[in-house]
Amino acid sequence: MIPGKGTSRLRPDLGVVVTEGMLRNAPMHGFIASVMAPYFPVAQQSATFPVIPLKALFNDENVRRASGAGYNRVTEVFESGFYQTDERGIEMPVDERHRAIYAQYLDLEIATSGIAQDKILRAYEMQVAGKLHKAGAFPSATASVAWTDHANADPRKDVLEAIATMRKTGVLPNILQVSWPTYQHLVQCKRVQEAVYAIFPDAMKSGTISITQLSAYLDIEVVVAGAMRNTANKGKAANLADIWTDTQALLCRVAPAGSDIVEPAIARTFLWNEGAGGEIIVEDYYDEPTRASIIRVRHDIDVRMIKSYDDSGNVLSDVSRACGIFITGIKA
Repeated sequence: MIPGKGTSRLRPDLGVVVTEGMLRNAPMHGFIASVMAPYFPVAQQSATFPVIPLKALFNDENVRRASGAGYNRVTEVFESGFYQTDERGIEMPVDERHRAIYAQYLDLEIATSGIAQDKILRAYEMQVAGKLHKAGAFPSATASVAWTDHANADPRKDVLEAIATMRKTGVLPNILQVSWPTYQHLVQCKRVQEAVYAIFPDAMKSGTISITQLSAYLDIEVVVAGAMRNTANKGKAANLADIWTDTQALLCRVAPAGSDIVEPAIARTFLWNEGAGGEIIVEDYYDEPTRASIIRVRHDIDVRMIKSYDDSGNVLSDVSRACGIFITGIKA
């Protein structure tokens, strides 16, 4: 049914299609933003959120109760972080004539919604990648041998040493994020192949090493960022480039699904969406002069590193920094 002229309406039917497509296609397209900075739905467009300093989790306390006396009381004061969501969206027309022409091949409305959703996710991916791989965002450790040196590299040694370094901050990582090109180098490393083929005979038969098998060998979940973007102007031939860098890997702690906001993690995506359900909102309205239904896909988010601030805006506790470490020198 064609929407009312100039009046937008929610399209939950298209929202379901877009969400299903996002879940199905995100891994294929290499989108990992919502894994690295998981969504956290909020009821207000901007507000403070509680941040517990990591040191508070490790303070020694006297827990002995003397006979006839009360228990010792301790108070660990929460500090405050801040978020402010920003609306991001795009519109695409579905021309009535084109809808009729292509009807025998596809549902143009669904196809257009999927294309718009892909553009939103790509922008979101670039935002998260830009924040997490910003220079100085995390401390760094240097690989003993570049992972592009397949004959001599020892990725497991480098990862285990970085985990030990990170543990001194009080946090253990649960993810190793690498780019798609880095993943290709990892599975060509001699030490990786020898170990994985010994553990997984089927891998030796096929000559391929899956992300799951690599994760088992490195003893950390490997997340591969494969999303790409066109760096050329629209009027020129496409020049595709990886969104995530291949010059360093990020060993980090990401928030598990459904965890509280005080869970130590590198980043969160605060999601407001004006109280609407779902991660992506799909709407449409009709534009009479062009005889087209306008599909709008949007979300209202703020990608935040987990930090607390004093009244003057100075950082009190940089939880994010304690939750990650760059492994540099992986590319010769």
